[in-house]
Amino acid sequence: MFFEFATTVKPEWIDYNGHMRDSNYALVFSLAVDALQDEVGLDTTYRERTGCTIYVLEDHKFYLKEVKQGDQLRVLTHVLGVDDKRFHLYMIMKRGQVEVCIGEFMELHVQQHPSPHGTPMPREIRKRLMGYHENAEKGSPQFRRSRQIRSI
Repeated sequence: MFFEFATTVKPEWIDYNGHMRDSNYALVFSLAVDALQDEVGLDTTYRERTGCTIYVLEDHKFYLKEVKQGDQLRVLTHVLGVDDKRFHLYMIMKRGQVEVCIGEFMELHVQQHPSPHGTPMPREIRKRLMGYHENAEKGSPQFRRSRQIRSI
């Protein structure tokens, strides 16, 4: 099972080469994570009530194809793992059926006050995240770029 987010490439996301600026791939992934957070209960109400939020600990992106203004994008988000404080995401950005970017992200549940620190997520939120983890590898594309060793 995966979570799906959709958006359209905006004119202000285009760089001097006529395609989407690299930083805006990160923006699209970030918007998709925000939508997933809302879906599982880490929404504005939760953040205001608890003082907790999500921080990105690590991310990796693989740019596969260029994206142009007006392109319709979908981001398919798979939850690879969840523990008390963290969740591991594998995200595939597509234009139609074509993969244009793949991202892998480690997210941390953070209590922001008195100073930011990792803290356990509520059980019901972990359970909702796990709903996107169950059968992820059975029903998902090959995670061919996940956990790759990078070298020259």
